[in-house]
Amino acid sequence: MILNKLKKLIGLALFGIVGVGVLASPAHANSAETSYLMWQMPTNVVSFPVYVYQGDTQTAYLYSPTQQSFIGGYDPSSTTASYDLYFQDSSDAWFGCSVVLTSGKIDTSTTCPGTVISPPVQSSNVYTVGPGATAWPAATTPPNKHKAVNYSGRKITFVNNTDHEKIRIGQHCTVSSNPNNDNCTNNQTLFEIARNDSAIFYVDGDGSKPPTSSLSGLISNGFTLTAYQHKKGDDWVQTGGYGVGQQPFATKIEFTHLKVGTKTVNGKKVQIPTGSTNFDISAVDGYNIAAAGYPETPTYCTYTVPPENSNVLGAGKYGKNNLLAAIAGDETICGKSSQLPKGYSGTGSKPWDLVVKSSEQYEGCRSPCSYATNASSADEDKFCCTGKYNSPSSCDQLKGEIGANNSTYVTNLKSPISKHVYRFAYDDAIGDFACPAETSFVIIFGVQDD
Repeated sequence: MILNKLKKLIGLALFGIVGVGVLASPAHANSAETSYLMWQMPTNVVSFPVYVYQGDTQTAYLYSPTQQSFIGGYDPSSTTASYDLYFQDSSDAWFGCSVVLTSGKIDTSTTCPGTVISPPVQSSNVYTVGPGATAWPAATTPPNKHKAVNYSGRKITFVNNTDHEKIRIGQHCTVSSNPNNDNCTNNQTLFEIARNDSAIFYVDGDGSKPPTSSLSGLISNGFTLTAYQHKKGDDWVQTGGYGVGQQPFATKIEFTHLKVGTKTVNGKKVQIPTGSTNFDISAVDGYNIAAAGYPETPTYCTYTVPPENSNVLGAGKYGKNNLLAAIAGDETICGKSSQLPKGYSGTGSKPWDLVVKSSEQYEGCRSPCSYATNASSADEDKFCCTGKYNSPSSCDQLKGEIGANNSTYVTNLKSPISKHVYRFAYDDAIGDFACPAETSFVIIFGVQDD
């Protein structure tokens, strides 16, 4: 069963099989490090970028006062470390100072003026540290081999770990949000991937190869497994894509990779991102196959809530051993999630049958929104959070009121069935993450057997 395989993928600590992350909340609960320290630069008195060093090694490239750049795990009673920070002003003069931590506190040898460590809000585990709005002293020696991050390698690797001979990956992109971006297409067959093989999508290139110039990014971009061929020579089975006339029910992996601009520093152009990369796996329309996603190189990501890139809900370090998000694609779970709250007297049979089959072959599971839309239900707004249900406060229905948020589809899609997956509109606090702008991702369809 796919669910049993997903359990193998999601956790040694929970299931005793394969150690690649536990379904837990909040995000940071999965790590031995439970609190993190993030740089917080002032909005004035410094010129960006700021280069951070430990000894002779550059450890951070800070391009904005709103950037999420993590130093690492933090213990307020024991963390001891020293950092040197540098920036260059418009006249190319260097300025620098040091931040020194001893037993989790600012050491008196710190030379960055007004440096403080700010504790997190109650719901977060992110401390911030940074200088105040006071001029830095001139640097007697420029930093050693300072460099900007190279953002041109941003990519998404799709892996076919299913039992199917081949799978097709579709791309779904909001063209109006991506003017003059040839990489934003709506293509039901972006990739065709053989079993145990993979394909790479380059975010800023033409999809199939890295960029040569502009790093335009992608806004509101999604990918789904739109079809599969179980055995060589079999007909392709369609799995609820986003083509013309289709009512989708496919697991959707969504990204926003913001544009990377340039700035001239000391006569050289350096890359300056406009913000973090956002990631989520969505089952708002339904789901059709097990899927998991994680940063290719382990990195710190935060939950995001409006406004974007907030760390108010906490952070964690994610990678292959601690998945950002995962979901099972199991027919039995879908069947158990078709029960609507007692007393519902609206459109369709009771319970709704969310399972989608073709010739008795399981294709996927509709969400209540997809079902209501497909059935032209008069209660569609309640299940899709549209019309007057266009905010979290009005989308979350009150006790006794039927809605997407209190259907068994939502209540059943939790650990160990899914981890950090959107289950209905405005489910932000569960599944929307902000990762560093340079982050590349791996998306596995199906699950690993070892």
